[in-house]
Amino acid sequence: MFIDELWINFVHGLSVYAGSLLTPFFRLISFLGEKAWFFLLISFILLLSKKTRWIGATAILSIFLGFLIADFGIKPFIMRERPYLSSKLYQDYWAMVGSIPETNYSMPSGHTIGCATFFISLYITCKKYMKKNILIIGLIFTFLMIMSRTYFMHHYLTDCLVAVVLSIFIAFISKSIIKIIYSFIKKNEDIGIFNFLLNFDLYSKK
Repeated sequence: MFIDELWINFVHGLSVYAGSLLTPFFRLISFLGEKAWFFLLISFILLLSKKTRWIGATAILSIFLGFLIADFGIKPFIMRERPYLSSKLYQDYWAMVGSIPETNYSMPSGHTIGCATFFISLYITCKKYMKKNILIIGLIFTFLMIMSRTYFMHHYLTDCLVAVVLSIFIAFISKSIIKIIYSFIKKNEDIGIFNFLLNFDLYSKK
């Protein structure tokens, strides 16, 4: 696609212009998105507080559903090759930025889904006064994730854009599922395990 070619030429131009300066930074961004470990870690921390448990649970479910849909649904169905495997030119670009290999197919970007589902989940479940900051941080982080995945020739831009669109739907579906689960637990709060899930708070001063 034209937009993919245009974007790849743009990020390659950045690598040429900046030399090797951008490579360590984008490698760090990609590392944070690997299996979404960084976003899952934050989500699990949110689970430990009664005030943020709803947010953390929604984020974890979103990330899990995102990888399930991407890795076991869309990727093996579309079977789109990664850019560096699709042409000699892109392979040269890939070699220039470090020749980092990747497994699996290209469409959609799993790193982008992990990042986007996390921030969208936070945005739709947090308090109103926090939404603006989460939106700004989420947009910046997701943009950097897209940049890193295309910079290393692991994904086309359209792989990442599809991932973002999917993430919106996944986050809202996850929110609905967690609401149903929460309502069920709340109705059965007298049961020990459910009471624990509702009221445990690691950060409580009591």
